[in-house]
This record gives sequence, C-alpha cells and structure tokens, in this order.
Amino acid sequence: MTASMALIHFRFTFLEIFYHRRLRRNVVKTKTNKLSKLLFFRIGTIYEDVTTDVLGKIGSWQWLVTFISTSHMMLAMFNQFEDIFLIRPSEIYCILPNDENKINSSLCVVTLQNNGTEDYRCNKWHLKFLWFIWLKKTWLVFCDQKLKLLSTAIISRFGLVFGFIIFGLIADSFGRRMAMILDVITELILGLVITFCDSEGWFRLVVFLRSLLGSASFFMGLILVCEIASNSWRSWLCVIVMSPRLLSLACLVPIANSAQNTETFSFISCIYAVICMTSLVRWGTESPQWLLHNRKIHVAELILIKAAKTNGIKLCQEFKIRPVNHRAYDTLDEANTCIRMLSIHNIRVLFFASVSFWMLYYFIWSSVYVRLYSEQDAEYSLWRVLCFVTILGCLTKYSSAKLTLRYLLMINILITGVFTAGSTYTYKSTVSSILSSIALSSGLVAHALVLNITPRLFATNIRATAVGFCHATGQIGSIISYLLFLFHPISNTVIMVIELGVTLIIIGLLFIFPDVDQRELPDVMKDMDYFSELSKPLRWVTQKTNSPSLEEMEMRVYSFGSDGRRPSTSNVSEVSAPAQQIGFIRLSRAFINYENFINGITN
Repeated sequence: MTASMALIHFRFTFLEIFYHRRLRRNVVKTKTNKLSKLLFFRIGTIYEDVTTDVLGKIGSWQWLVTFISTSHMMLAMFNQFEDIFLIRPSEIYCILPNDENKINSSLCVVTLQNNGTEDYRCNKWHLKFLWFIWLKKTWLVFCDQKLKLLSTAIISRFGLVFGFIIFGLIADSFGRRMAMILDVITELILGLVITFCDSEGWFRLVVFLRSLLGSASFFMGLILVCEIASNSWRSWLCVIVMSPRLLSLACLVPIANSAQNTETFSFISCIYAVICMTSLVRWGTESPQWLLHNRKIHVAELILIKAAKTNGIKLCQEFKIRPVNHRAYDTLDEANTCIRMLSIHNIRVLFFASVSFWMLYYFIWSSVYVRLYSEQDAEYSLWRVLCFVTILGCLTKYSSAKLTLRYLLMINILITGVFTAGSTYTYKSTVSSILSSIALSSGLVAHALVLNITPRLFATNIRATAVGFCHATGQIGSIISYLLFLFHPISNTVIMVIELGVTLIIIGLLFIFPDVDQRELPDVMKDMDYFSELSKPLRWVTQKTNSPSLEEMEMRVYSFGSDGRRPSTSNVSEVSAPAQQIGFIRLSRAFINYENFINGITN
C-alpha cells in the first residue's frame, strides 16, 4: 500500500511539474516581445541602403571595389618594424680589416687572429639588396642593444597609435578615398627613404613617420567595403578584404625572414605602392554613404550612375537621390563629431566598450604571438597555426548557421584566453608550443570576427574615427604585453592569472555589443532603437527607371527635392520612440525584471 501511494504521489508531482512548465511556456509565448526587448537586441534594421537599392546586392562594381580595397590593405604586410625584435637578419656580412684571419664570427662581433686574438666589433657591412646588388652599410639596427631593438618596435607601434586616429579623422572629414591615396603616397616616399637610410637617428624617425602616415592600410579598405556591400554579402566581402591583414598577423615574421634583409623588404613595398596608386587613381571610388551624410548628393548620384553602367543596370536620365521625409533633414543637421556624439548614452557605452575590448584583446593576442615567434622554429609553427586556423575556421562557419557573430566571438575569445594562459604556465616546453599554436589560431578567427563587427557598430559620420581609436588602443595593449614578456617583472603564474582575468573581462564586454548579423549599417546612433524594425533614420529613395514601381511611387509622394532646400516648417518631423539604453545597467534591470517575471509565474 505504501508503494502504491508513493507511485501515485510521484505521478502527481510529475504531472504538476509538467503542467507548470506548459503554463510557463504559454505565458512566455504571450510575452515574447517584452522579454526579447529585455534580453536580446539587434542593431539597425533589415532594410538595404541606397547603394544596394540602385546597384543590386552584388555586381561587377562591388567586386571591383572589393579588389581595390583588398590590394590596398596588403600594404600593411610590409610594416615589419612593429615586430622587428622578432626578425632574424640574413644575407648581411661584416666587412673585416685587411690581412686578418677570422677564427669565428657573428653578425656584429668577429674574433680575429693577428699577433693574438681579439674581438672585433663590426662597423661596416655588406648586404645583398634585391638578391643581386651589394650595398655598404655603416650602421645596422640588429647590432644595437636588445633594448634599442625593442624601442624601435615600440616607436613603430606608437606611430600606429597616432596614425590610426589621424587617418580616421581624415577619412570622416575628407573621404575614404582621400585617406587611402595619402596613405599610398607616404608609403611610397618613406619606403624609399628607409631603404637607403644609414643613420640611427634618422632611421628611427622614419620608422615612426612611416607607421604614422601609413596606418590607413590597416583598416580603411574594410570601412569602404562595409559601406558599399549589401546585407547578405557584407560579411563575405569583409572577410575577403581583411584577409591580407589576417595573413600579416600570422605570417609577418616568417615572410620578413624569407626576404634577404629589411631593406629588400621595404623596397618591395615601394614597388607594390606604385601598383596600388595606379589602381586607386584609375578605379578608386568614394563611399556613397559618406557622400550622402556630407550633403554631396550630386557626387553620389554620379558615382552610382557609373556603377550602374558597370553592373549593367539601366537608369533613366532623370535619376535622382532624394531624402524621403523631414526626418532625413533633421539627421543631416545633427552633431557629426565624436566629442559631441559621445554625449549620447548608447554611443558613449559602445565607444568605450569597443576601445577597452580592443586593448584587452590585443594584450592577449600579442602575449601568445611574441611567445610563439620568439622560438627558433617559427616557420614550422606557422604551418601548424595555418592547419589549426583551417579547422577552427570551418567549425566557425558551420556554427554560424545557428549562432550569431557575437557568440562565435565569445567562444573563440574563450579558447584564445584559456590556451594562452596554459602556454604561459608551461612556457619553454613542447606542450607550450602546441597550446600557443591553438591560441594563435583561435585568435586569428576571433580577429576576423572583430574586424567584421566593429565597423558596423558606429554611424557613418564617425565610423573611421571610432574604428581608428579601436586600433590605436589595440596597439597600446600590444606594447604592454611586449614589455611584460621581454622584461618579465612578474612570474609566469601571475601573468597566467592576469590573462585569465582579462579573458573574462573581454567576454563580459561582449554582452554589451549588439548583434550585427544580416543588418544594415546604422546611420545615426542617437535614433537607433535596438528592439524595433523601424525604418532607418536617414532613408533615401531613388528614381531608377522610367517606369517606377508602386513602392517607389508611394515613397516619392513623401519625398522632397534634392536641391538642398529645406521643406517648409509646416511639415512636422516624424516622432520615434527613444532608443533603449544598452550596457550593464540595462542588463541588470533585465535580470531583475526576469526574476520578478519568473517569481510571478511560480507564485
């Protein structure tokens, strides 16, 4: 009897739990919108921009811009001075005094036998320039003290810090194409100067100026492609454009070591800069989005007309781009500088979260990077890294069908941080080399995701400056990591704990970022509502053909002329709900509301 009562009681308890779960599921379904507003958010809207509306999702013009941008970003592969203390010189020979017998020698010191033995410090060298020309040098950076060699790398990275910010401001003020052309010109001139430079002081000055004035090649092509790509193709085109940058992150030291010397490597970059300049002048274009945000509507129209011919799209002779309503004019009159826009909550949170993320991420990345490539078998480690990158890249692509970019980034950051800490703890062992390779591989995948996400977080009128600040703080993180590795002021155990703590902080920052999958780029951060499918604040309509569609006719009824005149004050601007605040405060409120919601159900 007791067993029967126990069985009945168990069945009743099971049915009660099942009933409460079904009740909870039904209640959650009725309040899905409210709960999703609290826990999940997406950026922008599902609508395409005017470039895609006119030219289609993909075409010959989009592929041409992608090719030009990719070729420009390949210039970053020739800046070997940011990691010069990891590069091994080759094909450089010390010039010995006459009638001296050499016992043994290195690049900088030679032991000679005359009446006795003496150590002769080299002060002249022959280097094989371009594999067949011999040049004489009276100063060599590799024969300086180790501290001076490290200082050259830090000088180069400090040049990148200021260069990223400067070129971001130039791109947002004068256009993406102008920044790219200035970058190529300075790369060509300073590359020639540093090739034949034979003075320590001038060498370090030119290294700084080359990093300062040649930093646009690290990110400017990515911004341009983001602004001309459609929603469905943006991620793919961004991966193509960022591939040179990812390749340089993984292969810069082995590629630089494959050249005979740094002078040959610098001269090759000059030759390539000439090719880039020719392609930019001949086929380079400006971003139509940037032109529209700067009231250069007529120039944007001309670019889209030429692009339509390239894509084989026929436009009517009266092709115009017009703001769709009064709200577009309000958008054009809003603050367009970073300082003024930082007074808006969402911009401020995203900006400081992004720059903090980049600095901490580069700290982790540089730690494993310098540890792996400071070993003697760097070339063997490179092949191992490429194999792991292929495996992790395929897994990430397979998982992207079910997970958003933000959660894929979290997974790869976690793998990078854990394996980096493991390689630090087991440093100078066989296990450490394998762990470093896995950490570097997952870090490359994470870097691809970071480069894909970051430009989409910011408005067109501050995008280049904000992304430049992110890259700048990343270089600061690398400098800190290099100093810790080379001077080793604390033990490996403490560094391991720091790396694990930084990894957790990075993952926490990712909860602030909104999802950007299959979404358009935002136009104005002030009006971004992450929880609605409202039309974008800066909406442009086009008259593409002589027989417009019904949708175009309906939109044209509410549009105004493109001659720059404002409409009458009788037209009232659209009223939209204010954007929901993001950040940890919003997440904490969401958690409290979720607990109250669950307690209400259970009670």
